[in-house]
Amino acid sequence: MAEEQAKQEQEQDNSRLGDVIKVVLLGWAMAILTANYLGVFKQSLDPTYPASILSGTAASFGLAVGNNKKKKEEPTIKEQPSTSKPK
Repeated sequence: MAEEQAKQEQEQDNSRLGDVIKVVLLGWAMAILTANYLGVFKQSLDPTYPASILSGTAASFGLAVGNNKKKKEEPTIKEQPSTSKPK
């Protein structure tokens, strides 16, 4: 029993540490992207890396970054019975 309890506590601690790291990465990526778009950096910074970190970390939390529009459903063609009389 003691081993199971110790193992659960260790997993819970690891989970909390992982969540803290994810939140720090989210904050860092948002800060870099915001600073870049506001022109804080004298030299142009490529936002690709921080943007990929932001989207990957947000996805690990279950957040969807980007376009959430649903695709339009294509109309289905229904077969209509023929109205002409057979000859």
